[in-house]
Amino acid sequence: MRGFLRRFGLGLLGTFTVLFVFLSFAAAFLAVADLFTERSARTTPSYEKADLSGLLRKESWTQEDYDLLYYQTGLRPAALDVLSRPMITEFQTALFHQGTVVHDMASLVTPHDRVLRYSAPIAPLERGDVLVSSSCHTLGWRNGHAALVVDAAGQRVLESVAPGIDSEIGSASWFASSSNFLLLRLKGVAAEERAKIADWAEEHMLGIPYSLFPGLLSPKDEGENVTVTNCSHLVWQAYRHFGYDIDADGGPVCTPRDIANSPLFEVIQVNGFDPDKLWS
Repeated sequence: MRGFLRRFGLGLLGTFTVLFVFLSFAAAFLAVADLFTERSARTTPSYEKADLSGLLRKESWTQEDYDLLYYQTGLRPAALDVLSRPMITEFQTALFHQGTVVHDMASLVTPHDRVLRYSAPIAPLERGDVLVSSSCHTLGWRNGHAALVVDAAGQRVLESVAPGIDSEIGSASWFASSSNFLLLRLKGVAAEERAKIADWAEEHMLGIPYSLFPGLLSPKDEGENVTVTNCSHLVWQAYRHFGYDIDADGGPVCTPRDIANSPLFEVIQVNGFDPDKLWS
């Protein structure tokens, strides 16, 4: 580096000038990247909001009815069949709600996009369900967040949130107020089996130090003796213990987006994502 600087006649002042210009350019680029990313914070339907009153008076629904209800409420049959008919309209309102997206700082370089003074209703949860959101972004990358439902009635989740904070029990309300979220459930597996995943996670994944590097600087699969984790790794590790690899691309690192795209999950509810594209 010194030889390079001498060659081009740069002294100490010139070195600092070049460094300042480089860092300023990098900071400006990342700021623009983050602003561009914020434009994708929330997606609301481009089609019209329909009158569901007649449909909600029907005693039973056809597949065509379920499809229409999905695009109007973001709910799949597993949720629609257990909700009271009047409550379903609340989910329609939430799916079409644009609101004002504001940006809190989840950490020093990670904004969290949320809808100002609004929380969407969440479909009835079951233990072992997974909540995923792309509402967190870092330097232009939507890294998102994921959590595992451990208390369905209380809407409590097990999550790993940030460096310096051990994994802990939090609230699903974080997702409800975020700019978007998906509620996912393991396909074709009984509720008792999914509850066992939540039980194991509470026993083995609570109070674990946060790390950005499981799968890189430490093993991805640590079995029952987990030493470090992060939000998506926590969910992946719990499912992996029971033989389910929910990492969509099977890479060394599991991200919230990998979980959202796992073929092992079915979508129970979508809010703030395109109902067709989801988090693609």
